[in-house]
Order: sequence, then structure tokens, then C-alpha cells
Amino acid sequence: MHITIIEDEKVLSSNIAKKLNKNWYNTDIISSYNDYLLSDNNNTDLYVIDISLRDWSWFDIIKDLRSEKKLLTPIIITSWYSETEKKIYWLDLWADDYLPKPYSVDELIARIRALLRRSFNTSLDSEVIYNDISYSSSDKLIKRNWKIIELTWREMQFVEYMLFNIWKIITKTELINSVWWKFDELEVSDNTINVTISKVRKKIWKNFKLKTIVNRWYLLEE
Repeated sequence: MHITIIEDEKVLSSNIAKKLNKNWYNTDIISSYNDYLLSDNNNTDLYVIDISLRDWSWFDIIKDLRSEKKLLTPIIITSWYSETEKKIYWLDLWADDYLPKPYSVDELIARIRALLRRSFNTSLDSEVIYNDISYSSSDKLIKRNWKIIELTWREMQFVEYMLFNIWKIITKTELINSVWWKFDELEVSDNTINVTISKVRKKIWKNFKLKTIVNRWYLLEE
């Protein structure tokens, strides 16, 4: 597995890389935007990106990876910020997990393992047809009558998870762990889940047959 750390605190990134290498991860460190431009994105299995970079924009990097290059490589963002609203915004902005500083490298490694496990489980070339909606795991596109529907990264994760689990009862815990990558249910409110579901319904299905029992489970019917 190849991990790329984008961090301009060189002592911190070096310490993280040493621990990752001891756990059999190949690690690259990027400490400037020029280094990023010269890097091989296709050789990276997961990014760890600090959003407090001093002289260059972490946002430009994520936008380049997700919007320009259309890469689905898992991204963990790190920051000293602790405000809930900011964390939600960053996670909705195409990131997969958020880790506040200071953090334990052991916890970072655990989150890396979880993200890579899910990434490889859903990397097979599979297609799902749901009424007039089609979804292909190979290109990560949602289409209705062959027209692409624009979704945020978080909405796409939710849709993907539900489509691959039609007629399966999904508990709130399973949904949070698989879509929001949180191990503590208290970190994701019912309102956050409901807002995501509401946006998906408006963008995709007028007859989105999703049964919900708050705090218990979710079921997508055909």
C-alpha cells in the first residue's frame, strides 16, 4: 500500500512516515505545491492531507484530485480546527475522514486500514440499475436515463452504499461507519443524515423508496 502525506511540518510528517513504514506502508511526503505537481497520483492508495498548509492551498489539491482528475483515492484530512461545522463542510467537500490534531499515529493507521478496506471492497467493476437510475462502480457515476447527475462526494458515498445494499436493512451504526467513517454515533447527528438523504431525493429520485426509522435502520426498496 502506498500512502502520500501532504504536510509542511517536516518533523511531523517524517515521524508519521517512519511509523507507517514500520507498519509495511510505502510512504511519500509532499511538502510543497511543486512537489505535488510532480507526484504520481495514480501510484497513491490513500492521501493524508493537512488543511493548515501555510504557503499553498490544500483545497486546490483536493479539487484537482476529485474534480479535475476524477480520482477516488481515499483522503484523510487533518487540522487543528475543532469546530463541528467546519469538519462537516470539509467532509462534504470530497474528503473521506477527518482527524484533529494532535492525534495518535496508531489511530491514523487504524483509520487508514478502515478506508483502504472499504476502498478495495467496492473497487470491483459492478453496475447497479435502480428504476431509471444506473450506477457503475468503475467510473463512480450516477445517471438517470443516461444523463449524469451531479452529487457531492458524501451524497455519492451514500447512494453507492444504499444501491449495493437494496432490500437489506442498514442500521444507523452501519450507515455512519460506511458513509461518514465515524466509529462514534454521537459524532454524526440524525439531522446530518436526514439532510444528506433529503438532498439525494431532490437530485435523483422523486420516488426514492427509502424507508427510515430514526435511530434504528434504513431500507432501500425497489
